[in-house]
Amino acid sequence: MLHYNVNSKQISLADDVQADEYTAAALEANVRQINRLTQALVAESNPNFTPQPTQEATNMIKKMFEAAMQHLQKQRPQDALRGVDLALDMRSKARHPWEAFAFQLQELQMMLRNKTDLELATGRFVDALQDLEMLQGCGMIVADVFVRTADALLKMARYEEAKAAAERGLSLEPENMKLKALHLESVRKLADYNGDI
Repeated sequence: MLHYNVNSKQISLADDVQADEYTAAALEANVRQINRLTQALVAESNPNFTPQPTQEATNMIKKMFEAAMQHLQKQRPQDALRGVDLALDMRSKARHPWEAFAFQLQELQMMLRNKTDLELATGRFVDALQDLEMLQGCGMIVADVFVRTADALLKMARYEEAKAAAERGLSLEPENMKLKALHLESVRKLADYNGDI
């Protein structure tokens, strides 16, 4: 089923593999991922290394992100948003696949939080919602994320979803004043929309 090339240290699927289209595609994706990781590890010169983030990549990403924040201080949110996008893109390209994921996750969460703030400030609510969903998918289940989600949904006139987001946030922090205000506003606007007021 699998062939191993001793010279390149790569594996490949045999031509006679019999599987349905979905399974074959999944197998090919797994083989590509294994080969990519193997190629990166084989290129590593230190055989006893501990997977640490490369300082060069960290500094480069940090500088790009700081430049984006300087644009924000100069009241240029579109340029700041572009800079954060570049920093996120650089983060995914400059990091080696074996680097400590916990560090990468913290870095990603910090950048995405700032990016969603910029998207909300510039009226890009759909993009903000996508990034907020990504934050939740990365394990950032905190009231602050639900404040941003409810706010974006309210601005898009999606009142029922905004109410649900505020309720989820209130289940985490029942005394959060921002969430209480967003919940009240979504209930009021939903009632008005339905003609109950």
